[in-house]
Amino acid sequence: MNITTNRFIFLDFDGVLFDTVREVYAIAMLASGHITRASDVDYTSKHFELFDKLRYLVGPAWNYYYLIRCIDNEKGGSMASLKSEYKKFLDQSSRGDYTSFEESFFQARKQLRELDSVYWMSLIFPYSFVKNIRVLIDEFRNKFFIVTTRDRGSVLDLLRFYDLNILDSNIFTRKKYEIRSSKANLIHNLINKLQIDESIFVDDLEGHLGACESIEKLSTIQAKWGYVAPQIKEDNSLLLFKKLKMFIHGQKILL
Repeated sequence: MNITTNRFIFLDFDGVLFDTVREVYAIAMLASGHITRASDVDYTSKHFELFDKLRYLVGPAWNYYYLIRCIDNEKGGSMASLKSEYKKFLDQSSRGDYTSFEESFFQARKQLRELDSVYWMSLIFPYSFVKNIRVLIDEFRNKFFIVTTRDRGSVLDLLRFYDLNILDSNIFTRKKYEIRSSKANLIHNLINKLQIDESIFVDDLEGHLGACESIEKLSTIQAKWGYVAPQIKEDNSLLLFKKLKMFIHGQKILL
C-alpha cells in the first residue's frame, strides 16, 4: 500500500546518468582555442589528467573557462593549490570575462553533435545506473524530472539514444536553470507548482545538493560514482537505485 502517490524524483544529468568528462574537455579545449578539431584532444596528457581530477568542482559550463586557465597556469603545485587557485578565479569572475567562452562552448558542442554525431557520442559513456533506472522511468514516466545545466539539444539526443523515456515537459536544462539562477530555485518552484508531497534530488555536485537542504518536501542523495572529491568517490549506484525504487513505490526509506 502506498504511503503517498505524489512522489517525484529529480535527476541530474552529467555525473549521474552519463560520464561526459571527455566530451566537456574536448568542447572546452575547442572553445578556449587550444585545438581546432575535437579529434586533436590528447586524453593521455597531464592537462587532461588534471582536468579530470578537478571536474567535480565545476557547475555551469562557464566554469570550464576558469578551470582551463587554472590548469594552463599550473606550475607543478599540489592539487590543493590548484583547487585554491581555481576557487579564487571563480570568486573574482565576471560575466564579461567568460561570456565569449560560454557562447563558443555551446556552439562547438552543437557543431560537433550535428556534423559528427558518431564521434560526439563516442566521448560519452552511460553509467551502470542508467540500465537500472530505465526500468523505473518506464513504469513511472511522469514521476521523473531532469534538472541540468547542460543544453537541451544534447540532453534530448542522449536520452533518445539510450532509450530513457522522460517526458519532454519534465526536462529542465540550461535556459531554465539560468532563468531560476540555480537548481535549488528551479526544484523549489516545481515542488510548489505541482504540490509535491515528497521528492528526492540526485546529484553528484555537493554545491547543488547543499543549496537544496532547506527545501521542504525534498531529500537529497549524492551520486558518489560521478564527479566527486576523490576521498568520497565510490559506486553507490545500486544502493541508491534500490532506495529510489522503494521510494517511488511508496515505501518508507532511510536516506
